[in-house]
Amino acid sequence: MKELITFLGKDGLKSAYTLLSDFALYAFIALAVVLAIAYFIVKYRFAEKLAGFKTLALGISVGFAVTLSLLIGFLMIARLYVKEELDANYYLVLGFFVLLFAYAVCCAILSFTSKKYFKIVAISGLILCFIYIVILLFLLPTVGEEYSPLNATSMYLFSFLLITCEIVLIVIFDKNNEFVFTTKSIAFAGVSIAIAFALSYVKLFSLPQGGSITLASMFPILLYAYVFGAKKGVLVGVIYGILQFIQSPQIYQPMQVVLDYPLAFGSLGLAGIVGGVKKIDSDVIKFIIGAVIGCILRYVCHFLSGYYVFSSWAMEGYTALTWSLVYNLFVIVELAIVIFVSAFLLSSKSFVKEIQKFNNK
Repeated sequence: MKELITFLGKDGLKSAYTLLSDFALYAFIALAVVLAIAYFIVKYRFAEKLAGFKTLALGISVGFAVTLSLLIGFLMIARLYVKEELDANYYLVLGFFVLLFAYAVCCAILSFTSKKYFKIVAISGLILCFIYIVILLFLLPTVGEEYSPLNATSMYLFSFLLITCEIVLIVIFDKNNEFVFTTKSIAFAGVSIAIAFALSYVKLFSLPQGGSITLASMFPILLYAYVFGAKKGVLVGVIYGILQFIQSPQIYQPMQVVLDYPLAFGSLGLAGIVGGVKKIDSDVIKFIIGAVIGCILRYVCHFLSGYYVFSSWAMEGYTALTWSLVYNLFVIVELAIVIFVSAFLLSSKSFVKEIQKFNNK
């Protein structure tokens, strides 16, 4: 395998990655069309087999998502290896994300097996994560003088305020949802992350300085948060952010990594704070409001990172502030795609009925 990677080289691996990414778009559309046609045929011709078909379709979708993600992810990591970009900084940050992932898995398992040990692990895990972040802030060097924060104090201050704001929103609006995972919620989480990760490779447009407009890759994470609440939604978003880092790591400054990955994608989980609002009857309206909240918070994360760390990337005629404001609007474009998709899917009574089977609120 090592000989094959070396033989292909970075250009060959890039070509293979690009080809597979382009194929992913058409393959996903073809799969969606085939499954949709098959669904209506089974529903109206073989209604008694509909339940079995739904299970089969879900298995095919998840299998496709996982296979595609593994293939493209392998090509990405292999290219980074050939380019010698898998340095100590990468493994330091990866170690932090592995710790977060292990913490999330342990909390998920213990939340419905042992509440006593869940509290112990939850508190000790948070302390370990905090210590690791402090270590990273001191040990992880900034890559080049041009990536030093414009003002480190205000960067950390605004990041802290953003995290505090999200915690307050969860405490106020998601207090009725216990942080307890069931078998259904874990299964739904796995499916949501797998499909979201696969859709992140189905790129409609890639930006030159990082970021892309995908085929509603945020939708599964936002839907999970809407169904199971903000607490679980944030955790699933953080795990998804870890996978995004492994897929395409951009390490320039410690706080930038936190903002662009776990915090940005974890913010999508805030979509769940609207799910329990009883004054709004429409599932479509509630989901859209939640999606707007989650995506705006993600936009703020990328904006802070762009303004403080990537100011040197600003195009001529832009200040660091205006460039970060404009450049990160790709998140809002993705939000528009998500709104279109959600309006279509959540208007379907059968789709809402299937989703409500998982609802544990």
